[in-house]
Amino acid sequence: MTCQGKLLHISRALVLSAAAGALLAGAAHAQTGTATEPQAAAEDDSTQDIVVTAQRRSERLVDVPISIASVSEQQLANSGTNSLYNLTQNAPGLRLDSSGPYVTPTIRGVGATLSGPGLNSNVAIYMDGFYIPNQLGSDFQLLSISNVQVLKGPQGTLFGRNSTGGAILVTTKDPTFDTHATVKASYGSFNRLNGSFYASTGLSDKVAVNLTGFYEQGDGYIRNVNTGHKDAAFDKWSLRGKLLFQPTETVKLVAAYGHSEADDPFAYVTSSYQGMSAGNKIPGNAVADGRRVTSNGIQAAHDFNGDAASLTADIDLGDMAFKSYTQYRDEKTHELADYDGTAANIFTPEWHVRDRTFTQEFNLSSSGNQPLSWVLGLYYYRNKNQYRNFQLRIDGLPAPLVIFNSDITNEAYAAFGDLTWNFADNFYLTGGLRYGTDKVKGSYDNFVGAGSDGAKTTFHNLSPRAILRYEIDRSTNVYASYNRGYKAGFLPISSFATAPKIKPEKIDAFEVGFKTAKGPFRFESSAFYYNYKDLQVAAYIGVTSIFRNAATSRIWGFDSSLTAQLTDNFDISVSGTYTHAKYRDFQGAVAYAQDNDPASPTFSLFNTFATDASGNIMPRSPKFMANLNLHYGVDLGGGRLDLNANGYYTTRFYYDAPHQFSQGAYGLVNLRATYTTPDERWAFSVYGTNVTDTKYRNQVLPGTYAIQQTYGEPAAIGASVTFNY
Repeated sequence: MTCQGKLLHISRALVLSAAAGALLAGAAHAQTGTATEPQAAAEDDSTQDIVVTAQRRSERLVDVPISIASVSEQQLANSGTNSLYNLTQNAPGLRLDSSGPYVTPTIRGVGATLSGPGLNSNVAIYMDGFYIPNQLGSDFQLLSISNVQVLKGPQGTLFGRNSTGGAILVTTKDPTFDTHATVKASYGSFNRLNGSFYASTGLSDKVAVNLTGFYEQGDGYIRNVNTGHKDAAFDKWSLRGKLLFQPTETVKLVAAYGHSEADDPFAYVTSSYQGMSAGNKIPGNAVADGRRVTSNGIQAAHDFNGDAASLTADIDLGDMAFKSYTQYRDEKTHELADYDGTAANIFTPEWHVRDRTFTQEFNLSSSGNQPLSWVLGLYYYRNKNQYRNFQLRIDGLPAPLVIFNSDITNEAYAAFGDLTWNFADNFYLTGGLRYGTDKVKGSYDNFVGAGSDGAKTTFHNLSPRAILRYEIDRSTNVYASYNRGYKAGFLPISSFATAPKIKPEKIDAFEVGFKTAKGPFRFESSAFYYNYKDLQVAAYIGVTSIFRNAATSRIWGFDSSLTAQLTDNFDISVSGTYTHAKYRDFQGAVAYAQDNDPASPTFSLFNTFATDASGNIMPRSPKFMANLNLHYGVDLGGGRLDLNANGYYTTRFYYDAPHQFSQGAYGLVNLRATYTTPDERWAFSVYGTNVTDTKYRNQVLPGTYAIQQTYGEPAAIGASVTFNY
């Protein structure tokens, strides 16, 4: 089938699914059109079960004119999703890849292709309303979660900087005054042992607390061909507590503190893409290129230690509500990697990172059902990132060679407002505006004595949005929207330079969408078009990173999702996203070629050359992705047996702009069976992940010394037991 034929086939499929959803909505509307008042009220109740905060206030999902994948605690449990990386199983249009241990989300083709000192993703991640900027600290476990919302498309007005592609909002449970606890333990393939607990209780009629804990260890599945030992053993743990103080019915304060530690080298336990390593020119030097093997000459390290403290104040002022969000984060990592991926001591760097963040946000919003609803906000952000002693271990030297140190401080101020006006029957007009200032300063020193002390720059940005929504009936909406998003600019410190400054990315997004929630059916469909400019791109050459604003692109596509409670015991959800993401103009994209000339001073290394990537598909942007979730429950022996199947499919995508390194189409299937006892105190599960043992890469890292890669986990099985009190 030709590309045009495939596109036509996919287009027809999605159009048919949209038509089916519209027919379902119409049929349900026809059935309820002559309903009595109590029946209408019941219909209203049926659409109240999913509430989201995508517009900085609590609203029904069906009423929010944004494409959102909302995943509940039960859906996470059914699919076995227990970390951020697994979220793609439930959120169509989302990819969660990595660049080493750096988390790099992509939504609808928009995702960062760079990582390093002071850099952030362009998909913003929030936990309980607090921005998490550090890509090294974003792979948190999804513990005691109320829900996860994936907002697709730029969210610059309400969520600000670094939300070019969208935002991921994770909400954890607040303490309750009722006493309850959950303890869970599991054991699976590769000697993976996992234990977690959650407990909440009231200390008085005004004070409640909760506590969440997690521990996991495992041997990993990667064997070093040089030593015969497993190199990806890991252990990690975290502890998080919340204190709720509610002195009156109108005042609510929640203080939270969490600590996490991880010793997980997996992202650096690499093999070489098709054997492409500088070490392949050394006779007898092993070069691993497969899924379950590595030929690293050292034991890699990624040691994370993080603390996060926050205070949320929620005050009901009658017709208005006031919220304050105060956060401080202090995160430290130790990194050690083998960049050539062989036993030869060609390039083995080690470094330390410390990332400290303080944020403060004030929100004032309208309350109740009014013709004019609004939210106003002020935001402050300060982040200090330090790379300390980026150094190399070199044979013959008595001590490692220090390559560079860097200090980068980002400080941002913003004010925003957003209002929705019910200006006519069933018509709603939303307008929003955010103005922000980013101040960046940085310094560095490197091994040749060069450096910069106190370089500074400032960026200003204005992000508007406008939306028109029409409410067909209480449970069905159509909308058209315009949004602007931006990713903050920065100084190219890890290029050993402070100029030219790298300008912010900007994206103008247009979207039309349809949502309905009728009885047992929920259906959403949207089409989008993005005008994307000043893309921040990077190449990694030796010990330096080369950054620039080098590209413009156009992205368009459509997505649909359908959830149906077909019977009391059987429900299904299916979703798909088609994305056409291509560079419109990208001259000088960096490609890699190995120097095979023995007389050359760069023999065996991967030198770079410029190529024209205009018209190429953007990195990590598959044309089509799909998700399928099936759940069947049946009463058994007085208890309940729940069977769940989860499927994910993606077409081919590329890891780089010149299309040298790719991953072919693949699918993943996960299965889970859970039996809950009649008293609902105990639950016993067996599960399988990647049950078809699909082989797929989850990162490719091009560089001077090797083209490195890691693979997703092979087929695995396990069992768990849960106790509820």
